[in-house]
This record gives sequence, structure tokens and C-alpha cells, in this order.
Amino acid sequence: MLVTIVVSCAEISEDEKDTATETQDVNTRYGKNLVTLPPLTEVAKNETAQWSVFDDLEANLITLKNQPIGVIRAKSEQMSAQSDSLLKKIPEALDTRPVYARMVLANTRAKLLEQVANYDRLDSLQLEESLQEMNLAGANLFIEINRTFKKNKIDDELKETEKKELEKQQRFLDSVYQAEIIDNNSN
Repeated sequence: MLVTIVVSCAEISEDEKDTATETQDVNTRYGKNLVTLPPLTEVAKNETAQWSVFDDLEANLITLKNQPIGVIRAKSEQMSAQSDSLLKKIPEALDTRPVYARMVLANTRAKLLEQVANYDRLDSLQLEESLQEMNLAGANLFIEINRTFKKNKIDDELKETEKKELEKQQRFLDSVYQAEIIDNNSN
């Protein structure tokens, strides 16, 4: 009988510890040190507007900072589904290997964050690390999207400059040709 009482007290003590841990987890906020994501350029914003779920993913990434575990769980599930959707249909202007690679990484980080946030026993250090990695993956995705449009702008400017130079050379050749015709006709 004494053994039964001791075992029962031990079980009650474990239940109280679990309840205390859950209460602490509900009040604890995670991701306090997440950096602000780089803003998208206007051109990038216009193009990503066609990528229907991107705005939702961006909003979830921005609001991950300083949240309780319940919010992080919900946001990580949403980001996992959103990144899956984004990978299926990438707009033509963004369909480059670097953007795709950053999107795959963001998708992987979202799934890992979801997994860590939903562990039965929450490891706060691992959760913080996973939040940092998700934040970094999101920042790298934004940087690469901006870089893609910057590169496209430079490429377009180079093509335009090259086109103008070719037109200038063609006008010069035409004038030389016309001068030769006039010279031949006068002889």
C-alpha cells in the first residue's frame, strides 16, 4: 500500500511538472532576435503579386518575431503549405535556378520549423535555432528575388545599349556605302 501511494505521488508530481511546463510555454515568446527581412523592390513586388500565395508567406515570415508557441505552430504549418504551393508554380520572371534553390531551402526550413514546433517536448533552443534558420532562408529568398530583377534590368540596359551601337554602326556603314555609290557614279 505504501508503494502505491509513493507511485501515485510521483505520477501527480510528473503531471504537475508537465502542466507547469505547458503554462510556461504558452507565456514564453520565441524569435525575439529575428532580423527584419529585406524589403522587396517595387518591380519585385509587382511580379510577386502574380504569385498568389507569396504575400501570405511574406506576412507569416514578418510576423514570426516574438510570438508564443501556439502562434509559431500555426504560422509554421501555414508557411509549410504556402511554400509547397509556391514551388509548384513559379512566375516566369522568377523561374531561375537561384530563386528556385532559395525557394526549396525556404520550403525545407518551413517544414523543419513545423516539425520542431510540434514536438511533444518542446526544445526551446532548437526552436530558436529553427526560427533563425527560417528567417535567414526567407531573407535569402527576398534578396535573390531582388537580385534577379536587378540583374534583368542590367541585362535589358546592356541589350538596349548594344542595339543602339549596332544601329549607329549600321548608319555609318550605310553612309559609307552611299558615299561609294555617289563616288562611283561621278567617275
